[in-house]
Parts: sequence; structure tokens; C-alpha cells
Amino acid sequence: MGQHLAIGFPYQIFVTPERMHNQTVSLEEVRGEMERTLYYDMKLFEAEESEKAQVFTLKNEPLKEGLLPFLESFYPKIYSADDEEYPIVLETLRSTPFEQWLEFARCKSNYAFQLDTHVSQIYLTIQKDFRPKVCLRLDCLSLYVGSGKIFAEAIGDFTRFFKLCVHEAFSEHPIAKAVGIYVAG
Repeated sequence: MGQHLAIGFPYQIFVTPERMHNQTVSLEEVRGEMERTLYYDMKLFEAEESEKAQVFTLKNEPLKEGLLPFLESFYPKIYSADDEEYPIVLETLRSTPFEQWLEFARCKSNYAFQLDTHVSQIYLTIQKDFRPKVCLRLDCLSLYVGSGKIFAEAIGDFTRFFKLCVHEAFSEHPIAKAVGIYVAG
């Protein structure tokens, strides 16, 4: 039990509409602020509106085309050579139709590839008059959970820097611009 540093993709980002409307914040302003301060390439996400939330979902095409090549490059750098779990993920993704990848992640049968819902909340300050804030809730496709606990209060700048390092290290993979670093547990 505890909290661990994790690496993954925010598969879905939820913004509560009443929070946006009460502060006269548009979806485009939220999108722009996520690109500017969270460094996500928002072209990788599609926006949907519902009564309960505005949802940004990672598009299928970048996942289908880019996830496996990214993981083949990423996993050997983040996991030790004798790790037995990530090769299982790679083989499963190679042999499973894309439409079933998220079901595999939802099963949480492998720590190197699982869907974590309600991972974290981020308060995003919009750069306009009165600096309104919106709350984002992230559901993440987790690719790595660090061994060893961390103190969550002291890592804000570190996670931002680490995310930029991952983006740069894997810049040949466009989907890498959707990677986020978050606290799990």
C-alpha cells in the first residue's frame, strides 16, 4: 500500500461541465491549457460532450498505429532485462486484435499494461481574466509503476520534467507526446 510514481497514457481526461460553465471556460481553452502546461499533444485526443462530463479520449488511430512500436522501444529501457511481464504484454498485443487491447488492459492481469481509472485529479488554471480553474480527472493506461514509495507532495516539478524527458527520448514515436507521469496508489 502507498503511492508510487507511474508512467502511462491518460486514456481519458474528464472535465466536469458545470465547473467549466460556472467559470465561463470553453473546451478549447481547456484543450489549449492542457497543451501549454501539461505538454499533451491534443491532436492525439478527440473531445466528446455528455451531460456528466467533457471527455478527451486518446484516439484509436495513434493507439493502433503507434502503441506497439512505442512499447517495443520503451519497455526494454524502463524494465530490467530479466523482467518476465513486459514480453508477455508485447506478445499479447501482437497476437490480439486492436479492438481487444483495452479489454486486456482492463483485466489488470499484467502490471506493465493496465487501465487505472480515477488515477488522479489535476487542477488546471486557465490563463485568462480571474484565472479560473477546472478539475481534470484522468483514467490512465499504465505502462510502468515504480518500485518503492514516494512522497506525492514533493514531486510536481519532477513529474513535469520527467514527462518532457520521456517525450524527448521517444520523439520518433508521435504517440509519446500523450505520455504522462502520475502517482498511482
